[in-house]
Amino acid sequence: MRWPIQIQLLLWMLAVVVFGIVAATLAGAYLAVDAASQRQLDDLHKARDTLSRAHYPLSQTVLEHISGLSGGEFVLLDERGKSLHGTIDIAPAELASLRAIPEPSADGLFTSGNVVRIGGRDYFGEQVRIGSRAGTADARRLVVLYPKHQWWSVARSVAAPILAAGGVTTAAAMLVSVLVAGRFVRPIRVLRNQADEIADGRFVQVDSPRRNDEIGDLTRSINRMTQRLGRYEEEVRRNERLRVLGQLGAGIAHQLRNAAAGATMAVELHQRETPGAADDESLGIALRQLRLMESHLQRFLSLGRMEPSDLEPIDLETLVDDVVSLVGPACRHGKIALDVACSRQPIRVEGDRHWLGQLLTNLVLNAMEAAGRRATPEEPSCPAEVRIEVDRDAVDWAVLRVKNTGPPPDASIRDRLFEPFVTDKPDGTGLGLYLVRQVAEDHGGAIDWARDDKTTCFTVRLPLERKRGTADERG
Repeated sequence: MRWPIQIQLLLWMLAVVVFGIVAATLAGAYLAVDAASQRQLDDLHKARDTLSRAHYPLSQTVLEHISGLSGGEFVLLDERGKSLHGTIDIAPAELASLRAIPEPSADGLFTSGNVVRIGGRDYFGEQVRIGSRAGTADARRLVVLYPKHQWWSVARSVAAPILAAGGVTTAAAMLVSVLVAGRFVRPIRVLRNQADEIADGRFVQVDSPRRNDEIGDLTRSINRMTQRLGRYEEEVRRNERLRVLGQLGAGIAHQLRNAAAGATMAVELHQRETPGAADDESLGIALRQLRLMESHLQRFLSLGRMEPSDLEPIDLETLVDDVVSLVGPACRHGKIALDVACSRQPIRVEGDRHWLGQLLTNLVLNAMEAAGRRATPEEPSCPAEVRIEVDRDAVDWAVLRVKNTGPPPDASIRDRLFEPFVTDKPDGTGLGLYLVRQVAEDHGGAIDWARDDKTTCFTVRLPLERKRGTADERG
């Protein structure tokens, strides 16, 4: 049998609270009724004692006056049991009932044994002997009667407010208990639904509560877990895509490399065997484009195994010249202005020439694509420009900047630019900047980007040659 936690919280809490309130209410009502009964009884006893000890005739007027003060009824019987005076009418057949009324006892007047029915109504009654005016014994008796309905009316008037207060308090306690239990149960249900969503693979966070208690802490912890699981799943899927892409790329690369190698050998053979072909610019462009195609291919083959192994001193200006010679024809073809600004002093870093070349090539190719989108007839005042800058900062780090006048990255991906498969280009793969970040980090550096006015700038920082060891220690 399922016991919801709300029932578990309410059952015992309400049982204890309701029992306490009911017990306190009943006890209060009983004591209040008892106190009211005692006051009524004291009033009757005072009236009874006054009449039984009176040294004046107990006339009808005297009895009625005392009845009005005490609220009771009085009947005076003679020695033969006949009614002499009384505040109520007594039928002859009811005299026997009056004579049978007991004398005062320790149990008090308001007991079931003292009930007598007179004139169709129930009364609590008792009788006492009264003396003569001279103080001699006399068989006369004074019957004291108190209407039972009047006693109940007084009891109800005293107990009703207490019982009503107890009922209101009980209802309020139940309502508060339900609300408090709901305050605890509702967040738990939300967390249960969130756990079901996580189990189904949907890592959706719930709104963080304002409450500063254990349930609030649990909600925030589950949200953090959901966020981390989402990142882990995304990373697993990304790695799986990289693995599959690497497997496919390995197969494709074999065919493309064979084709590129055959084309390159054919052009080189033509240059050697044909007089003047070595100076033919078109053949040189063809060779460079073949090398650029190989560079594009290397982007896919490099995923997951970017480990610089052949470290050597590298002059960044020379590296820039090599990349410019590779992409220069494409820039001229796309009518993109390519500008280079290098420091007057040589800037050398220690690294893998191949991977650093891939880093710079990817940045320049991306800049060319972005700048090419800006060079449109609709915006003739914004020419397509790509600028490469090589410099050093104040803390002896080499700084490589690649700027372009193209549109900035889409706002939806700006915070994830350097993650794999993140791109805003319809035909893009989202691997270029991921490769750039990996190469920069493997060389102890970092990459960042910024948008300044109408220029997008990607900045790579690499430790200078003589700072390489220190940078590793810091990292």
